[in-house]
Amino acid sequence: MDVNIQFNEFHYVSAIIITLVNYITLGILLFWIYRTNELKPEVWKAILAMLIGLFVFSINLNFNQYRIEIPILPLGAWILMWICKRNDNQERWGKYRRFVWAGFLIRFFFLFTSLLQMLIDSVFS
Repeated sequence: MDVNIQFNEFHYVSAIIITLVNYITLGILLFWIYRTNELKPEVWKAILAMLIGLFVFSINLNFNQYRIEIPILPLGAWILMWICKRNDNQERWGKYRRFVWAGFLIRFFFLFTSLLQMLIDSVFS
């Protein structure tokens, strides 16, 4: 059995590094918002709210082998706002509002890092 491992494709390494940077940034942002938020929800609910905030309507563009997603509408924020504000419960929306909007805004960071990945790959190719 002959096993050959070749590392001629650098863009796989850059994609892994960029993905790790994205999710580490997401975790740091979650930790910072949780620590500074006055109304502290349970940790798993805060994580779920941030993940719901990642749900967006976006425009997808393809450049060569890269996929660029430009977030347009914060669908996750709207859905969670509708769920939390029913029965006129404003305090529940106040707990999760910062997490949901951070989830939406981190999508712009994902956009920036995907553009950065294209730049890194063009330099090393």
